[in-house]
Amino acid sequence: MIKNGAEYLEDMKRLRPSVYMMGRKVENYQDDPRFKSSFNLVAMNHDMCFIDDYKELAVAHEPLVDQEVRRFTHKLQRTREDAVLKAKLTRKVSRHHICGWCMSNSMCILWALTYDIDRKYGTEYHQRFKAFAEFLMKNDYDCFWAMMNPKGDRSLKLHEQKQGSPGVRIVKKDKKGIVVRGAKVSNSYATCSLYTFAVPCTALTEGEKDFAVAFAVPSDEKGVHFIVRPAPNRDSSDPGHDMENPIGSKIGIVEGTVIFDDVFVPWERVFMCGEWDLAQELPFFFSNIHRRSKCACLAGHTDLVCGAASLVADVNGTGRISHIREKITRLMIEAETAYGCALGAAMEGSMHPSGIYIPDTAIANAGATYIKKLTGDQIQLLHDIAGGIICTMPVEADYRNPVTKEWMDSYLFGNAKYTAEERLRALYLAQEIGSSKFTGYFIGWGVNAAGSPAACEIFVRNHYDLKTSVKVAKEWAKIGKEKK
Repeated sequence: MIKNGAEYLEDMKRLRPSVYMMGRKVENYQDDPRFKSSFNLVAMNHDMCFIDDYKELAVAHEPLVDQEVRRFTHKLQRTREDAVLKAKLTRKVSRHHICGWCMSNSMCILWALTYDIDRKYGTEYHQRFKAFAEFLMKNDYDCFWAMMNPKGDRSLKLHEQKQGSPGVRIVKKDKKGIVVRGAKVSNSYATCSLYTFAVPCTALTEGEKDFAVAFAVPSDEKGVHFIVRPAPNRDSSDPGHDMENPIGSKIGIVEGTVIFDDVFVPWERVFMCGEWDLAQELPFFFSNIHRRSKCACLAGHTDLVCGAASLVADVNGTGRISHIREKITRLMIEAETAYGCALGAAMEGSMHPSGIYIPDTAIANAGATYIKKLTGDQIQLLHDIAGGIICTMPVEADYRNPVTKEWMDSYLFGNAKYTAEERLRALYLAQEIGSSKFTGYFIGWGVNAAGSPAACEIFVRNHYDLKTSVKVAKEWAKIGKEKK
């Protein structure tokens, strides 16, 4: 059964995680207003399955449990059609809600990885993971994905580090399970899920086999701690945010670091334990599946920037100016190109032996590289189109003061078809996207979420069919065969 947002929030009430924010331990964090916007976004992921405009894409049948599940969270990508529909849903949701939280990508990655480990070593990880996936699907539970290592001194291997642990490693094994220690960073929604996955994020050597570990634990398991920062634009005591910070006030995301302080994991929730030589598969599957999603996600973000830019141009009365129209057209082209790569990667993919459909590596990573490198340029275009006022305009509290509101209504108007308040609302939206704390997150989602542009480039370089291109060039140049 798919749960709605209210039912998701009800499930979360039983969670008692160890959470620290702003130097203090947080008690009863479900009632803390600083977490509300993050809960809102995950609740939206549930609610969209009941909204006519979304549910055709958001709901899908999953054969593992023979029932309807949320596509973003639990649907395994089994066909080319699944990959295409996921891309369509991703762009649509990212355009409207910034992030769809596509945890089903993680499900697909672990499904394929555990299958390959079992095939090589005769282990039983895949059956364990299938059982856990079935448990999540049948109960419609959310499971957070902890992948990125702190890394430590990057000039050294993981096992060569002189202090601490630049990742999560196994410190003990017995007949009941394993004990793990370490940390994972850059964790979105870290406190918004009943369960937490942890997985490797890079290829490993034999000396680093203790870091080759994948598992799932309840998010309030003993020894699991979250150090989180407030969502952007949610750290003010002023309740008036809907005008000045329309995005952050509604769906701002709490980001965090997860500490695993000697956490016990029973064997039934362990999906990798020391198989270091197959750790490299996880970033490979990630590069295909998640970066295909990132192409569609950033197409949606570009749609948002394009819409905001076009709106502020209209409220300012500059929409017909040629260079403004050219800049907005550029944003349209960038959105469609990124989305085209998402669809192309989906169409040109292949089937993994486990039954997971894997998008094309070169196209997914090329598209992600292209659109990631444009994130900063898009913010610059928004500034250029909106004008310097988005950095200098009065704050929302001034508009709520009757004295200053009267002056602002009198002098901060624009195109006559909009009221002064409507113009301000458009400018505040542009300000939040381009000139606020939220801007840093927006750029971060573009540049580093799903991996940096440099990481994407490596996969393009390694998987592009350069030999064929060189062969064609040699044929035209008449190199390597008899010249006529």
